[in-house]
Amino acid sequence: MKYDCLCLSSACTNYEQTICVLEQGLKEDTSKTPSQVKSPTLVRAEEVQSSLGQEFPTVLKSLVRSHVGSCFWMGLPVPFCKKYLPMKDTTVVLEDESGEAFEVKYISEKTGLSAGWRRFAGDHKLVEGDVLIFQLIAPDRFKVYVIRTNDLTDVDGALSLLNLEILAKQSDAAEGTPTTPKDNCKRKKPQKSLPLAMAQKKKQEKPQMEEQSGNDSDEVASEVFDCSKSSSALTVISLGDVKTFEDFTIVVNNDECLDSEIPVHVRRKYFELCCTRNAVLHDSLLTGLYTKLVAAMICEVVNIADSIQACTVITGRGQFELWDKSLNSFELLGMNVGFLRTRVARLRTLAFESEGGSDARRYWEAKERLIQCEDEVRNLEAKIAKLREACDVYGKDVEALRLKAESYELGFLEVANASW
Repeated sequence: MKYDCLCLSSACTNYEQTICVLEQGLKEDTSKTPSQVKSPTLVRAEEVQSSLGQEFPTVLKSLVRSHVGSCFWMGLPVPFCKKYLPMKDTTVVLEDESGEAFEVKYISEKTGLSAGWRRFAGDHKLVEGDVLIFQLIAPDRFKVYVIRTNDLTDVDGALSLLNLEILAKQSDAAEGTPTTPKDNCKRKKPQKSLPLAMAQKKKQEKPQMEEQSGNDSDEVASEVFDCSKSSSALTVISLGDVKTFEDFTIVVNNDECLDSEIPVHVRRKYFELCCTRNAVLHDSLLTGLYTKLVAAMICEVVNIADSIQACTVITGRGQFELWDKSLNSFELLGMNVGFLRTRVARLRTLAFESEGGSDARRYWEAKERLIQCEDEVRNLEAKIAKLREACDVYGKDVEALRLKAESYELGFLEVANASW
């Protein structure tokens, strides 16, 4: 297969490459999808990572919406965390290229950065598409390099054009449309790549946080479970790819994890409750709520849900009203419990405001009273049996002692009635 090559330079550094454009008759493997083609930002990040050497372990992380737009939770690769990071929750330091340090909470069980990550992302104006290089320079300290998606060099631009051209030709080949080969070799004057820190200083205008679209990329889909932990998004976030309880984490106030404050069996029931609605019930809670209050609220929601399913037609009206008042309070704070209130209202109507419900209540009340009466009869019969046994014992004593008592009584009376 022949190639028509676009040479950036024969003496480039590892930042400069030779980009080959397919000549006529190009037939690439069309199995690659757009999501499999590396972005220029990721390519440049890999180059920077290779230039850092192997003295300290490093890991790349492409930013998606959950990292910067709603959840502010940074999940790290599990193998990296198991090999290099502590096995318990701790505080780690993120040091940027200027030397400024940020303290962030590391959650060992979920292998991710929680409290403090929002501040780091906000101060550095990170957006979806940026790539971070985490270099572990100490057991609890990362050096973080930011490769921005909007800070492209000429090499990145060429790579981007190449990716677009290849995808276009693949699409044409799939549809049977002939492609037009490049006739002339184009040469670009090589531009020396700047070190990362200098490139960041040269780029003065930093991108704003982008508004997220409703369509997620494959990478977003692979990490959508992070978004299920948000408590500050404007819309209810579905559970998405969270299929197991192990992937479920309760996060409020954008970066505070409540898993340690809620018993495991309660969290499991709460996860099942969320699954029935395909939504995170605490997603719209007011920001800034006391975490222990939120934890207690979640526990009470689970308790009320269990009680609702265990209630009967003879459950008191006051109990239904108590459930509704509690759920209404939670709803005012942003908890998505409207479906529970609807169930309570429906059950209350069936129990107290329908003819069938009235008859059913009378039946169960009569049955309960009957059981009580039967129990009381059995108790009385048992007492009567004991009394009869006592009567038999006392009757025998009377018969056995009657003669002795009468004889003694006569003697006693003689003494009492004797003359003075």
